Amino acid sequence: MRRDSALAWIALCALLGCKTLTPPAPIAALALPKVSDCPGGLRSTNEIEGDWTINERIRVVGNGVDESFGLVLQKTGPKLVLLGLTPFGAKAFGVTQIGTETWVESYLGPVLAVPPQNVLRDVHRAHFLIVDDPTLDARAVTRDADGVIHIAARECGYESTLAPVSATPPAGAPHE
Repeated sequence: MRRDSALAWIALCALLGCKTLTPPAPIAALALPKVSDCPGGLRSTNEIEGDWTINERIRVVGNGVDESFGLVLQKTGPKLVLLGLTPFGAKAFGVTQIGTETWVESYLGPVLAVPPQNVLRDVHRAHFLIVDDPTLDARAVTRDADGVIHIAARECGYESTLAPVSATPPAGAPHE
């Protein structure tokens, strides 16, 4: 009897060990909120004077997104470089502009919720396209006394706020 029960036990273990387990159901990928690409004008870098560096913070809110980036904006000759940094200081994106042509690099891939081109257009609208004509650019700009700039891109479903951190004038420029 012992031998029969031992053989039955071995057969049962072999049968269960050979059973194919069904894989778990795939987890549905969550769609992360994103801000849509928002068209707007860019001033040619040939029309922007001087060589300089500006450090700012931008906060973009809308379409389920609430993102903040540190911005480093550097103009050297005909080249304008915008670097977006995460709150921890890691590179999130980079945009290089020469003339009106741009090249974009996202370091965060698909999790980047704000198109870098939008940030560049917001910076242009705030600093270089000082025109309050909605037919030229749908972004509305308001400025606070402390230098904070609010940009409402209502047609695109978001608002951004630019806050100055520091600026470095070109070499040889008088310092206040």
